[in-house]
Amino acid sequence: MPNLSQLLTSKSSDEYQRVFGLCRDISSELDSVDGVYVVGGIVRDLILDRTPGDIDLSVTGDAKAFSAELASRIGAPSPDESQFLTFKIGATGIFSDVSSIDVVTARSETYADSAALPEVEVSSINHDLKRRDFTVNAMAISLMGSDWGTLVDPKNGFGDVMRKRIKVLHDGSFVDDPTRIFRAVRYAVRLGFGIDSRTIELISKSLANVDRLSGTRVRNEFELVLMESNRVEMFRMSEEIGLLAAISPGLRIGTKALKVLSDQSEQEAISTELPDLLAITMFGLNEDEAKQVVQRFDAPAAWGESITGNAQLAKHVAVLDQANLAPSEVAEILRTIPLPSIKAYILAGPPLPRREKLVEYLEKIQFIKPEINGDDLLAVGIPQGPIIGQLIDIVRRAKLDGKVSTKQEELDLAKSRLPGFLTK
Repeated sequence: MPNLSQLLTSKSSDEYQRVFGLCRDISSELDSVDGVYVVGGIVRDLILDRTPGDIDLSVTGDAKAFSAELASRIGAPSPDESQFLTFKIGATGIFSDVSSIDVVTARSETYADSAALPEVEVSSINHDLKRRDFTVNAMAISLMGSDWGTLVDPKNGFGDVMRKRIKVLHDGSFVDDPTRIFRAVRYAVRLGFGIDSRTIELISKSLANVDRLSGTRVRNEFELVLMESNRVEMFRMSEEIGLLAAISPGLRIGTKALKVLSDQSEQEAISTELPDLLAITMFGLNEDEAKQVVQRFDAPAAWGESITGNAQLAKHVAVLDQANLAPSEVAEILRTIPLPSIKAYILAGPPLPRREKLVEYLEKIQFIKPEINGDDLLAVGIPQGPIIGQLIDIVRRAKLDGKVSTKQEELDLAKSRLPGFLTK
C-alpha cells in the first residue's frame, strides 16, 4: 500500500496535525490499543485536496479508553458513547476547524433485514472499511508510529477517487441500508463525480426498499439535501434515478421551484431556514400530493405546514386579484396561511396583482396590531368574556383599514360597539 504521510502534514491544518500527533502518541502508550486510523471522508478529501470536515477515527482495540485519553489531552469533556461502539468527542471552542472527533471501534456489521439498524461486532480495520458505503469512503490512513501514513484501501477507493466515480462496495449495500441511495446522490454532486453504471443498476433495483425506511429517516435524508448548497443538482439527480417517486408517488419538484432555488442561490439571497426551503421545494404540489408527502415523512407540525401551505394558499389566492380589497380583507384571507408558503408564492407564483397583496401582507399588514388590549377594555367597564376578543378584532380590522389611528380612537370604537353585543 502507498504511504500518504505527506497528506497528514503538508495537506492538513495545524489543528488536524495536532490531533494526528496525539493519536500516534496515545496509541504507543496504551497497551489495549492495537491500531488507530483516520478514516472515511477525511481521507478522500485529503487526497482530493479539499478542505476536510470533522475527524473520524477507527480504533482496533479499546476505543473507549483511547477516546477518553484523547478527550482529556485536548481539554474536551468525556466522550458520548453510543450503542454501536462509537464515541463522540465535542471539540467546539477548542478547535476552529473541527467541531467534533468521532472515534469508532473497528467493527463488522450485519443487517437482520433491509433498512434495519445494524448488529455490530468488534473486528479488524479491513472489516471496518468493508462495512462502509462507497469505495471512496472506505479508506484509512494509519496514525501508528510503526506504519505512520500507510494507506489501507481494501476496495481500491484510491483508484475510484482518481476516476471520479461513486461505486458501492457490494451488491447488497442498498438493500442493507437504503439511505445509501441518498448518500450516493449527495456525494456525486458534492464531489463532481459520476455514479458508476453497476451502482446505478443496483440503485434502480433497490428503490422499493426506500419504503422500508421510517418517516424520520427519510425526512432526515431529505433535509440533508435541502441544506446542501448544490441542492438543485441533487434534486435533479434524485428525479432522474427515481428516488423522489420512491419516497412518495406524489413527490415532485417542479421546474419553477428548481429555477427559484437556483436563482436565489446564485444571487446569494436564498433563505437558509428549513420551512422556507421546504415551501419553495414543494411549490406546485396539489393538496392530495402534499398530504401524501407529509404522511410519508411522518412530518412534525412545522414540516407539515410548509408542505401543505402552498395548496392551502392556492385555494384562495385568486381573490387577491380584486382591486377593491381592503387590507382587513387581505388579512382575513391570509391569516391562516403559513408565512413560508406566502414567501414561496411571491417567488414562484405568476406575476399577477395578487403578488403585490402578498408582499404588502408580508411586509406590512401582518404587523399591524391594535394598541389596546383586554386590560384596557376591562378598565373602561367592558365586562369579562368573549366580548373582549370580539371587540379587539373589530378594532384590529378598523386599524388595518385606516379608520382609527390612536389608542383613544381604538377605545372609543370599542365602547361604541359594546351596546350591540350586550343586546344580543
